Amino acid sequence: MNEAGDVSAVVVNHNGGQRVLRCLHALSDQEPRFAEIIVVDNASVDDSARSIAESFPAVRIERLSENRGPSPARNAGLRLADSPLVLLIDDDVYLERGGLAKLLDRFRSDGPALVCPRVVYYPGPEIIQCDGADAHFLGTMRLRHGELPLAAAPQAAAEVGSAISACLLLQREVALEAGGFDEDYFIYVEDHEFAYRLRALGHRILCEPAAVALHDRRSGVPGLSYRGEAAYPARRFYLTTRNRLTTVLIHYRLRTLIVALPALAAHELAASVIALARGWLRHWLRAWVWQFKTRKAIARKRSRIQTLRVVRDRSLLSGGPIPMAPGFIRSPVLRGLAAFFSAGLNGYWRLTRRLIG
Repeated sequence: MNEAGDVSAVVVNHNGGQRVLRCLHALSDQEPRFAEIIVVDNASVDDSARSIAESFPAVRIERLSENRGPSPARNAGLRLADSPLVLLIDDDVYLERGGLAKLLDRFRSDGPALVCPRVVYYPGPEIIQCDGADAHFLGTMRLRHGELPLAAAPQAAAEVGSAISACLLLQREVALEAGGFDEDYFIYVEDHEFAYRLRALGHRILCEPAAVALHDRRSGVPGLSYRGEAAYPARRFYLTTRNRLTTVLIHYRLRTLIVALPALAAHELAASVIALARGWLRHWLRAWVWQFKTRKAIARKRSRIQTLRVVRDRSLLSGGPIPMAPGFIRSPVLRGLAAFFSAGLNGYWRLTRRLIG
């Protein structure tokens, strides 16, 4: 591939303020240069779209009339892009200089469908958010090297089982042929579902830790974002639970569901107890009601992916500790109980994974 014209950048912006301007500055500093930079503005109500137009007149802005989550915005950007490769990036992520070249080098040497960078919290201290992720058998992703100091992290590129959507270099046609990001998810787990779908269809995902993206953690979306302090948002709990359950129902083969059922049921029982203790029981119930209300859509998606998939769940799923946001459980006693429970579920996974479909 030639360098110029190979890559379009698509920035998803929602009330990005100064963050999206910094994101665009970082993209403008990359070599090789992007063939185009597209900002998909997700119905922002601040003045970020105007600021972008003033500061970056060459940037194309596509304004959406309503905010239906990042998935429709990403899909719109993929359709608008003219290049075979697209860098999808959120408005609060800053790709360090040289990052694009390193992602491209990894793509050219290994030819995956998707390459993700190392994502590091910003501002410091230099702590890794993730080097990609693994697909945990409970239906969500387990971040690789999460919360590890940057100085202690491995430097080798690796094939991974999933990836967060903060920053991704992907093949445009592969992403669109796979169906893009599921627009029914609104937010949370939608990146994991997309990654799992790609892998089930036989595509590979790599992480290139030499490419670093800084994830600005100083602010977030009110009522959704969680930074390890204050109260965990109830709406985030609802969406995460809902979308995790939907992912399991769509993707897991029948044999996988049967074998994993005891662990999945135990996890849901624990989730309901946490929900009851925190006053979120109605949100947990709503997540299950969602599965019933959308059962026909889930069945259609399940039928399609089960027909097209070429990789078995056994090769896609992994075990390990139950994925939890840092700070979600603060009590030492409850953390100990959670670790004991997690070890039990993981033991069940090790005993039964060979039976997975």
